[in-house]
Order: sequence, then structure tokens, then C-alpha cells
Amino acid sequence: MNLIYPTRQTILQTLQNQPSLSLDFVLLVTGNLDESPEYIEKCLTESVRALRNGGILFVQGLPCHLPDFGVFLETSLTFKYWIAVESEVQETRALPTVHAGVLLFTKGNGRFNVKRTRLPHQYCQACGLTLKDWGGKSHLMNPTGYVVSDVVKDLPQADNYQQLSKPLFDLLLDMVDFADAKQPENAKPLFLPEDTLITGLVAPLEALPWKHTAVGEKPIQYTFPFVDIPKANGRPPQVKIGPETLFDVVHHGDSLGILKQYPDESIDLVFADPPYNLDKSYNVYDDEQADHHYIEWCNQWLYEYTRILKPTGSLFVLNLPRWGMHHAHFLNQHLYFQNWIVWDALSEPRGKLMPAHYALLYYTKHPTDFTFNYESISAIDARHYCLRASCVSQRKQVGDDEKTAVTDIWWNIHRIKHRRDRDHHPCQLPDALMERIIKLASNPGDVVLDAFGGVGTTPVIAMQLGRRYVAIDLDSTYVEIMRRKIAAIEEQGFINRASTRQPQRDTTKKELQLELRQLAQELGRLPTHEDVKQFSQYDLELFLRTFPTWGKALKAAKLEVS
Repeated sequence: MNLIYPTRQTILQTLQNQPSLSLDFVLLVTGNLDESPEYIEKCLTESVRALRNGGILFVQGLPCHLPDFGVFLETSLTFKYWIAVESEVQETRALPTVHAGVLLFTKGNGRFNVKRTRLPHQYCQACGLTLKDWGGKSHLMNPTGYVVSDVVKDLPQADNYQQLSKPLFDLLLDMVDFADAKQPENAKPLFLPEDTLITGLVAPLEALPWKHTAVGEKPIQYTFPFVDIPKANGRPPQVKIGPETLFDVVHHGDSLGILKQYPDESIDLVFADPPYNLDKSYNVYDDEQADHHYIEWCNQWLYEYTRILKPTGSLFVLNLPRWGMHHAHFLNQHLYFQNWIVWDALSEPRGKLMPAHYALLYYTKHPTDFTFNYESISAIDARHYCLRASCVSQRKQVGDDEKTAVTDIWWNIHRIKHRRDRDHHPCQLPDALMERIIKLASNPGDVVLDAFGGVGTTPVIAMQLGRRYVAIDLDSTYVEIMRRKIAAIEEQGFINRASTRQPQRDTTKKELQLELRQLAQELGRLPTHEDVKQFSQYDLELFLRTFPTWGKALKAAKLEVS
């Protein structure tokens, strides 16, 4: 691997000297730069030009600045990941900050060269089992380690805000797959001596403490005037509301039209978990809007959120990191940034870099004078313990109960995994997530508003914590679910859920996967349908009925031949 390390003074010139389509990757440590926005714009533009098709641009930086970079780069590159890296604690925001970010963009829409990278398994200090509870699927655990996700928590904590630690640098470079790194067919020939051909560029040199002893001063607060913000154009209200129906109410109708009827500075806490523009199976939402229209629509209701927020109020919005960048870019013009909270919520193991990062943006109406009850959420179990119920019970009985503070990486709240805990909604949030937000940013008697109420997690938790609520949804089915749940809380104090007990299988998924693993050991390769017919004790149809794809059936077998 050939690398070049320009200094702060030579970054732009070095990039300009690279032929177009000549670099496999560029890694810019923007947290170490204190140049003007125009200078950084030129560096980003030159990086894009110099990258080959399929090449990768890493942009390291602070979460308060990275959204501007990301929105700018999306005009010419394809966004892939916002990698959140747990770093040393900084007491600079509302929540203690440990989140340093690395954007990963690729050039073009085709294949990009990232390989699956693993870190060693972590083990519980109390019971000795892996910190990740495999839930009866330990036979699928790769002995060499777990695949890295876009939330990196197991590197030595270091200052990755103004520089790049050696472990993080090594991890990023290990992700980049140079196995088929070639010049594209349409690239101009490079008539350069072999020893001057550069594959990657990492800058600035001053940001790499193991290569350079000088560390940059704290960077300026970048503002990028060269990125246009889609305008927030209003829509006419669809539902008329009066003073008697402002609070403690579930509205059925268009969220924007209803928000426009709320008085200025009337809500203490606003939360949103909008449709993610992913074509999920909502009942009435068009969740596959063109990107620009989706961003424009979000900006409309975000503007209303900023308007109705009280002077001491807080705003939280949850979305995928790509859309979070655009939300933050808009909100930076209207409110005060406090934290880009990373909800570490691995949903389904897939891809070469596991998608676990959900962006939870935290903004306030005033920079310092806002409701903030950190003591109500700050003590949680230390991360060197697992979350298995049996382990938690046993270790606490003997007094093994170390605590740690909540930071801006939330790793101990899981997505809803069991059908018994879920209503009929594609993106239902866990109660624990809303409980933490509402406790942190509101007081008893305050008003909590959610314009995309779904099945009512926000208003239900607000009621249970002694807050008032406003919930809105366009879907009559979800409105009815919310109203039934609220009525149940008012009448009996809890919500009954129907049993979802599954029928007992004669043969379990685990037994079938272990059967395929045994066949893989004997054959020295992954078994095919014909191999199962010839050698397995189980009928092929049983495998095909049990697993949605053959790849999922072979998950354990792949450990034998990988």
C-alpha cells in the first residue's frame, strides 16, 4: 500500500497535483484543520476529483461539523456510512461526549472496496460469556471475532476529535479492500515512476500523533454557506383544533397542518421518529419520496418544531445517519446543537459493515438555559457486564454492580426483538428509549409532542412519567391503537398484550444449521441442495420451509469454510 501524508500547509496543493481518478482512497482528518470553509470546500472537491470510480473518501470530524461536510459531498458522491467511534470523554456538551465521527463516501453507484473486518469478542466480567447475548445462536458466532459495525466501541479510548489514534487509523485502512484496485478503463494513463504512484492519501500529517508530535488547536466552528437548504413551504391545515384540544390529545390528520395551529413557544419537548424514506410497509405513508422532496418535507415540520418549542425546551429527532446529516444541517440554522446521540441498535447482521447506528439529534432553543435532568438517567450498569437476565440477577445479589455514566453513545437500549412486545408497526420504538429522553429533557407537568405518533410509545411513556402529551398521526389505524392504549393506562394503569406463543417445532433451526455445519466439515465446502438430498438425515423440504433463504440456512456452515 502506497500512502502519502501531506501537512496542513500542503494538503490542497498535494491533492491538486494528483491526476483525476488516481487515488483508491482519501482520509481527511478535518478535526485537525482550522482553515476557512472555502479552503475545506476546495480540499473536498479535489478529493472527489482525484478518487477513482469505486474509491472511498473518509472524512473524520466532530458531529457538530460533519453534517455540513456530508450534505456538501452528497452532491457528488454516494453516502454509505457515518461511523461513530467511542473516544475519550469530553465535557463539552449537554451529555458527556464520546462520539467522534467518520463519514464514508464512495465515488459512483457501483461496487466499492470495503471488506468485512472483525474485532475480538468481548466477555462479561461477571459470567465470562460474550457481552453480546446470542440468544441460543452461539453456534453462529465466528471464533475470530465479530464483524465491525458503524458504531465502534472496543478500540482504546483516545482523542479522535482533533486527531486519529493509531488503532482507529489501522481499522479504517483494514476496511479498505485493495484486492482488485485497478485504474478504471476510462482513466488517463499515468506516466509516473512506479515508486511515486500513490494509492491513498491521509491528511494532515499533524493529525497522526504516532507520526507527528504536534497536535492542532481546537478547530473553528465551521459554517458552510455554499450548501443550499431546501426551503420550508407550508401546507394548508387539514384539521381544525381549538384551545380545549391542544394538550393531552391524539390528533388524526396531517402533522404539518396541525403543527401550524399550535401557538409559538407552547411545547416543552418535541420528538420525532419520521418515516425513513425506505419504502417500509406503513399503511398510508408514501415512504419512497425523491430525496430532495423528502428533505424539503422534513424541513417544513422541523421548522414548526423550532417555532412551537419553549425557550427552555428541547428537540430530539431520530433518523438514519444519512437523513440525520440533513436534519442537523437545517437545525444548525435555527437551534443550538447539544449532541449527536448514537443509538447503537444493531437490527439485522448484514453487509460488510454492520448497520447499527441510528442518529438521535439533540437541540435546544437556548444554548445553556434548558431543562436537563442528567441525574435522572446517569447511572447505568457498566459495559463490561452482559445484559443476560440470569447474570444481572446473580451478580447483583453478590454486590457486583459497577455503574457508568450515560454519554452520547447509547448502547444499552435494544430494538424490540420479540413479537410479544410489538404492535403492528414497522418501526416501533422501545419504551426505554423514550423513557430516557423524556426524563432527561422534561419535568412532570411539561408537554411532550410527537408528530409521528405511530402506535403511541411517546404519549404512553409521557403519561406514565406524569407529563402531558400531544400525538399526531395520519394513519387512522395507528390513531386508534394510540387511543386504546391511552385509555388502558387511564383505566387500569397498564397495557395488556396478546400472547404470541409460537407452535413447537419437531426440529429446531439450530439443529438444522448444525446439520449443515457437519456436512460442510465432511465435504470441505458449503453443502448444496443435492448434498442435503444425498447425505442429510433431514428432508430438503424441511430446510426450505424453515429458512427464508439458503444463505440463512448456511450461516453456521459458513464458519467452517470461511
